[in-house]
Amino acid sequence: MVRDHRIRWSECDLYGHVNHAAYLTLFEDLRVAHWEALSGAVIAPDRPGPVVAQIEARYLRAVGFGDRVQLACRTSGFRRTSFVHDYALLKDGAVCCEARAVVVVTRQDSGEKVPLWPELRARLLQEGATEG
Repeated sequence: MVRDHRIRWSECDLYGHVNHAAYLTLFEDLRVAHWEALSGAVIAPDRPGPVVAQIEARYLRAVGFGDRVQLACRTSGFRRTSFVHDYALLKDGAVCCEARAVVVVTRQDSGEKVPLWPELRARLLQEGATEG
Protein backbone atom coordinates (compact mmCIF):
# COMPACT_ATOMS: atom_id res chain seq x y z
CA MET A 1 0.00 0.00 0.00
CA VAL A 2 1.38 3.40 -0.99
CA ARG A 3 -0.04 6.86 -0.25
CA ASP A 4 1.06 10.36 -1.11
CA HIS A 5 1.24 12.81 1.78
CA ARG A 6 2.20 16.44 2.32
CA ILE A 7 3.89 17.09 5.66
CA ARG A 8 1.72 19.25 7.93
CA TRP A 9 3.01 21.75 10.47
CA SER A 10 1.44 19.69 13.27
CA GLU A 11 3.82 16.84 12.34
CA CYS A 12 6.90 19.03 12.80
CA ASP A 13 9.10 20.21 15.63
CA LEU A 14 10.14 23.80 16.33
CA TYR A 15 12.70 23.63 13.50
CA GLY A 16 10.20 22.48 10.88
CA HIS A 17 11.51 18.91 10.79
CA VAL A 18 9.14 15.98 11.15
CA ASN A 19 9.01 14.97 14.81
CA HIS A 20 10.16 11.39 15.42
CA ALA A 21 6.78 10.37 16.89
CA ALA A 22 4.89 11.76 13.88
CA TYR A 23 6.47 9.11 11.65
CA LEU A 24 4.85 6.42 13.80
CA THR A 25 1.47 8.15 13.54
CA LEU A 26 1.80 8.30 9.74
CA PHE A 27 2.64 4.60 9.68
CA GLU A 28 -0.30 3.91 11.99
CA ASP A 29 -2.64 5.51 9.44
CA LEU A 30 -1.29 3.09 6.86
CA ARG A 31 -1.66 0.14 9.24
CA VAL A 32 -5.33 0.95 9.85
CA ALA A 33 -6.07 1.44 6.15
CA HIS A 34 -4.27 -1.78 5.26
CA TRP A 35 -6.12 -3.74 7.95
CA GLU A 36 -9.48 -2.40 6.79
CA ALA A 37 -8.64 -3.32 3.17
CA LEU A 38 -7.53 -6.81 4.21
CA SER A 39 -10.39 -7.55 6.59
CA GLY A 40 -13.12 -5.77 4.65
CA ALA A 41 -14.33 -4.02 7.81
CA VAL A 42 -13.52 -0.90 9.77
CA ILE A 43 -11.74 -1.24 13.08
CA ALA A 44 -14.33 -1.36 15.86
CA PRO A 45 -14.47 -2.38 19.53
CA ASP A 46 -16.71 -5.37 18.76
CA ARG A 47 -14.38 -7.13 16.28
CA PRO A 48 -10.80 -8.40 16.34
CA GLY A 49 -8.20 -5.86 15.32
CA PRO A 50 -4.48 -5.15 15.08
CA VAL A 51 -2.47 -4.15 18.15
CA VAL A 52 1.20 -3.19 17.93
CA ALA A 53 3.32 -5.47 20.11
CA GLN A 54 6.70 -4.08 19.02
CA ILE A 55 7.89 -1.30 16.74
CA GLU A 56 11.29 0.03 15.72
CA ALA A 57 12.25 2.87 13.41
CA ARG A 58 15.36 4.11 11.61
CA TYR A 59 15.54 7.78 10.72
CA LEU A 60 17.79 8.21 7.69
CA ARG A 61 17.13 11.71 6.28
CA ALA A 62 15.34 14.78 7.59
CA VAL A 63 11.90 15.61 6.21
CA GLY A 64 10.33 19.02 6.71
CA PHE A 65 7.19 21.07 6.64
CA GLY A 66 5.48 21.10 3.26
CA ASP A 67 7.52 18.24 1.81
CA ARG A 68 5.64 15.89 -0.46
CA VAL A 69 6.38 12.29 0.46
CA GLN A 70 5.20 8.77 -0.18
CA LEU A 71 4.23 6.46 2.66
CA ALA A 72 4.45 2.73 2.03
CA CYS A 73 3.69 -0.43 3.97
CA ARG A 74 3.72 -4.13 3.25
CA THR A 75 3.26 -7.28 5.24
CA SER A 76 6.48 -9.25 5.05
CA GLY A 77 5.43 -12.24 7.14
CA PHE A 78 2.81 -13.70 9.43
CA ARG A 79 2.34 -16.41 12.02
CA ARG A 80 -0.69 -17.83 13.83
CA THR A 81 -1.96 -14.62 15.50
CA SER A 82 0.46 -11.94 14.28
CA PHE A 83 2.02 -10.32 11.25
CA VAL A 84 5.01 -8.09 10.50
CA HIS A 85 4.51 -4.75 8.77
CA ASP A 86 7.40 -2.99 7.07
CA TYR A 87 7.02 0.77 6.50
CA ALA A 88 8.90 3.44 4.58
CA LEU A 89 8.60 7.19 4.14
CA LEU A 90 10.18 8.30 0.88
CA LYS A 91 10.98 11.75 -0.48
CA ASP A 92 11.96 12.06 -4.13
CA GLY A 93 12.33 8.27 -4.23
CA ALA A 94 14.83 8.12 -1.34
CA VAL A 95 13.96 6.37 1.92
CA CYS A 96 13.97 8.90 4.77
CA CYS A 97 12.54 6.67 7.50
CA GLU A 98 11.90 2.96 7.71
CA ALA A 99 10.13 1.01 10.42
CA ARG A 100 9.02 -2.50 11.30
CA ALA A 101 6.14 -3.46 13.55
CA VAL A 102 5.02 -6.78 14.98
CA VAL A 103 1.24 -6.62 15.08
CA VAL A 104 -0.95 -9.05 17.01
CA VAL A 105 -4.63 -9.53 16.23
CA THR A 106 -6.65 -9.39 19.44
CA ARG A 107 -10.19 -9.16 20.74
CA GLN A 108 -10.63 -5.57 21.79
CA ASP A 109 -12.75 -6.40 24.85
CA SER A 110 -10.48 -9.02 26.42
CA GLY A 111 -7.06 -8.60 24.78
CA GLU A 112 -7.15 -12.30 23.84
CA LYS A 113 -5.08 -13.20 20.77
CA VAL A 114 -7.12 -14.22 17.72
CA PRO A 115 -5.80 -16.63 15.08
CA LEU A 116 -5.61 -15.15 11.58
CA TRP A 117 -8.56 -16.61 9.68
CA PRO A 118 -8.11 -18.44 6.34
CA GLU A 119 -9.32 -15.58 4.11
CA LEU A 120 -6.96 -13.14 5.80
CA ARG A 121 -4.04 -15.54 5.48
CA ALA A 122 -4.83 -16.01 1.77
CA ARG A 123 -4.84 -12.23 1.20
CA LEU A 124 -1.52 -11.86 2.99
CA LEU A 125 0.00 -14.59 0.82
CA GLN A 126 -1.37 -12.88 -2.31
CA GLU A 127 0.38 -9.68 -1.25
CA GLY A 128 3.70 -11.53 -1.01
CA ALA A 129 3.91 -12.17 2.73
CA THR A 130 5.49 -15.39 3.89
CA GLU A 131 4.13 -17.70 6.55
CA GLY A 132 6.24 -18.77 9.49
